[in-house]
Amino acid sequence: MSSVFTSCKEKSAKEKLNLPEAPLINHDDTVRVFSMSHDYMEALKNNQIDSALSMLVYYTGDTVMQMPADIKARLKQQYSLFPVKDYNIETSYFENQYTAQVTYKYRFMDPPANEPNYPVTMNLTLLVNFYQGEYRLSLYNYGIASNDGKTLMERRVEKEVEKAEEKWEKDKE
Repeated sequence: MSSVFTSCKEKSAKEKLNLPEAPLINHDDTVRVFSMSHDYMEALKNNQIDSALSMLVYYTGDTVMQMPADIKARLKQQYSLFPVKDYNIETSYFENQYTAQVTYKYRFMDPPANEPNYPVTMNLTLLVNFYQGEYRLSLYNYGIASNDGKTLMERRVEKEVEKAEEKWEKDKE
């Protein structure tokens, strides 16, 4: 750990070390993050899935593009199977001055009357990045592929579908 000492007659430590000014997170940044993520969730809640998906960007290295059609199709299927009925913010925080993360817990169905603890919620994490001079909305970890060529989110969705199908089969018995 190093320390920098200066006297009143010398330049400030910041000037002496030639440190760049770091942008600070302000009220407008916070409002933008919550507004963008809220708009996404509201579109899903109102069954405007295509509109919601058009809000997302996809990162590949240093390139930003609209969400690829195959991923949009999978997400559309996910939101059709598990529609957003209602939602609330589970957690939110700024990772740094450029990236904020907002996790929503959303309800995709009502629990059966005879089983009030039936699992009817899922979590969804959104990222709002300030990138190339603009705020952009994306899904957390969606661009990271695993060894089987599927993203983490795709594997999570498949597991949730499998669990729901197993539960469905048990309920029918």
